[in-house]
Amino acid sequence: MYSKVSDSQFLEGIDTPMPAGACFMVSVDKDVSIRVGLFESLRAEEQTKGTIVLSHGYAEYMEKYAETVSDFLNLGYRVALVEWRSHGCSGGRSDIRREVLHFKDFDKNISDLNVVMRGFITQRFPPPYFGVSHSMGGQISIRTAVLHKGLFDALALSAPMIGLQEHPFQISLLKAVTSINELFGLGHRPLESAATDRATGRSSYNRVTMDDSRFERNERIVDRHPHVNIAFKSHSWSVGAVNAMQKTLKKSFLSRLNIPVFIGIAEDERLVSNTATYKAIALSDYIKGKLYPNTRHELFMETDASRQAFLEDIDNHFMSASSVY
Repeated sequence: MYSKVSDSQFLEGIDTPMPAGACFMVSVDKDVSIRVGLFESLRAEEQTKGTIVLSHGYAEYMEKYAETVSDFLNLGYRVALVEWRSHGCSGGRSDIRREVLHFKDFDKNISDLNVVMRGFITQRFPPPYFGVSHSMGGQISIRTAVLHKGLFDALALSAPMIGLQEHPFQISLLKAVTSINELFGLGHRPLESAATDRATGRSSYNRVTMDDSRFERNERIVDRHPHVNIAFKSHSWSVGAVNAMQKTLKKSFLSRLNIPVFIGIAEDERLVSNTATYKAIALSDYIKGKLYPNTRHELFMETDASRQAFLEDIDNHFMSASSVY
């Protein structure tokens, strides 16, 4: 089930407006619907390269990627933009503590993407389907590609959340504390030590991009639309995400990957683990990566030169994949 909402359902008053498109709420669960934006190709059908399925990272929302949607449209793709559950204006967030991202089963996101792809996007946009995801979205997409084969023809991931920079002892401590919390029904408690938290509604400083103007542009979106803000992740959600990462970063899992994956790696990465990314590349013949100098975590929010290089590499990767299938 799905329902179309007015174009004004895209957030208004943002510095970079969304391109012309349609916004839908797509039911993925009994009580949860998520936002999906559909953007038609700017080229004739026979000149369109394929369908980009674009998804964001933790604590983000679809409007943050307005510029990136335009980039892919200009490159000759259609774009379907997926906003994850409990993010932005999608459903699933608690009315009591909207600022805390909380649900225990991280792979609910995989189920959501499978439902949206098979029951909605593929009914409206033709193949080939190219998944483009950032950070948390990259973890979801690569797991989806393994667990639900046939959805994507290729993937391109921006600084995927394959591993975290935290020391293994910190991860073990988090799991132990969370187990105690869950025993007393307190798994929803916020993990207030997380470096990316936005408790005040604004990030304290820019640790994600070399481009301060784009960083400030994105901060203004949350200033104007505070309801999209996620200040914290819960203990239970955090452990669920860690468990998913640990399951993914195994030879037994990645050996089941059968589509080409390109990973963009930020040189000055401060959030995810580049070591984990290189390990994933070593574990699969289908994954390749490239390090982008003078960049931080949010490659799609980087300086013009870095963004352009990344976008060109993604385009070349997908065109190479298309020649194979």
